[in-house]
Amino acid sequence: MSAPRWQLRRDYLPGQAPWKSLQMAFGLSAQAAKLAWSRGEDTEESLAWRLRPEWNRTFDPYLLTGMDRAVARIRQAIRDGERIVIYGDYDVDGVTATALLVRVLEKLGVQAEYFIPNRFNDGYGLHGDCIRELGEKGPGLFISVDCGVRSVEEVKLSGELGIQWIITDHHALGAELPEAEAVLHPALGDAPNAALAGVGVAFKLAQALLDAVPNPKPSDQPFLDGLLKLVALGTIADVASLTGENALLVKRGLQAMGGGNGPGLSELLKAARIEGIPRALEIGFGVAPRLNAVGRMGGAEAAVRLLLTRDPQEAKALAAEVERLNAERKAVQEALLRELPPPDGAAFDLALQENAHKGVLGIVAAHRMRETDRPTGVGTVVDGVAHCSLRAPDGYDLTELLTLAQPFLRSGGGHRFAAGMTFDAARTPFVRQALIQGAKGQAAHRQTVPLWIDGTVEDLPSPEELLALEPFGKDFAPVALRLEGRLESAPVIFGQGHGKLRLSGCPGEIVWFNGADTLQSLPLGAMVNLLASPIDHPRWGRSWRLEALLEPRS
Repeated sequence: MSAPRWQLRRDYLPGQAPWKSLQMAFGLSAQAAKLAWSRGEDTEESLAWRLRPEWNRTFDPYLLTGMDRAVARIRQAIRDGERIVIYGDYDVDGVTATALLVRVLEKLGVQAEYFIPNRFNDGYGLHGDCIRELGEKGPGLFISVDCGVRSVEEVKLSGELGIQWIITDHHALGAELPEAEAVLHPALGDAPNAALAGVGVAFKLAQALLDAVPNPKPSDQPFLDGLLKLVALGTIADVASLTGENALLVKRGLQAMGGGNGPGLSELLKAARIEGIPRALEIGFGVAPRLNAVGRMGGAEAAVRLLLTRDPQEAKALAAEVERLNAERKAVQEALLRELPPPDGAAFDLALQENAHKGVLGIVAAHRMRETDRPTGVGTVVDGVAHCSLRAPDGYDLTELLTLAQPFLRSGGGHRFAAGMTFDAARTPFVRQALIQGAKGQAAHRQTVPLWIDGTVEDLPSPEELLALEPFGKDFAPVALRLEGRLESAPVIFGQGHGKLRLSGCPGEIVWFNGADTLQSLPLGAMVNLLASPIDHPRWGRSWRLEALLEPRS
């Protein structure tokens, strides 16, 4: 087994401590200051986003192009008693954004309706048939969240039904914008935070509607912090950047979750065995998959109801249904992984299966991508049409690949690392070839990224300081340390291919998810050198998540 290439996350000259100013400014230990510095937080100002998350640091929402028009139009609708409908998306980002705007409009005296398209019957984004059905109940002002920025034709259709739109989205822009009353998107104009998730854009609208600029009124602060719980859930689940203003919004949301929560969120945290102030990774691995399972296996409106309900009994019933759907999702996902043909070594891995479950395509694509380190598409074929989810590792750009395949597609869009497409199955060879050629070109210019490490156990701050540096995630990587020790007892295998082990000289249990096969091949007495991240729990103490074996066993 060859050792993966690894190196310190950021180099510095021996005897120097370039993180010293951060250590002094925030009263940190040298280990904590070094961790922040190694992630590019060179200045007090940049680190303050997560260590001093005061309201007055948030950006003025009116810096988003179109915000003044959006606020004026919504206030007019409220004054005139117009019907207001929130049109969301079925993933966690869309579900949390929907719940957030329903709560805000409720506070402003409006009982807004909401609609989440069904992944199987309606597909992603604005859909003409859904708009027509909603329009049968009468005209009104529709507000999209986490979708709609490419829905030019659907917005035109709406005008014929007396429906006007405010679009809020963060997905890749198209060649033209919909003719809406306003389009709020962090890539338009000179918005200071281009990394907002869909729920983040919805929150900026909420800030403006509630006049929380630059600070909310003291009486409104608990309500705004409650909204930030939803922002934290959606932003983490959508793998948006956790730096700058996003770090502040998510940090305040996580801190708020450590206090009292509504019945639905309380049930979700309980199911994920999260106690105290959650870490971002606990949300990403524990809560987000549960909420996502609702939309993956059926209609996601139940997830919105769970987040909005004030009835403890309803919350328990909805949470039990979420657990059932998540278990079903896992079983379907594992079955599809077994049934698909193995990757064939092509520069783009495209695998299709007749009538595969749409709800798990993205998860399976991500799993295959991690195995091959190549852009991957996994799809189902229904009535001669292929529906695919795409995932790509660092160094690739799916939006560029979709542009190359556009002549053969019915639809396509998304982010650099996650996207979707549909095409006539008869065109599969042309789509595959376009994606392979594009991926070859991107691979030729791709820089191989080593495994980054932060040092050894001696470089690890206390659990309290790690919590203070939260949120860890995209662009502020979780701590990864090099551990070495002797395997003195056989690993314990559990669940679906997971394993636990202990090494001499390493405190705490080490867990390797999906690594059981490799762990079982380790001989007793072997010296093991590995990369692992600490997991701290207020009741169970510290354990470790194994990320990779760093060198051959001996």
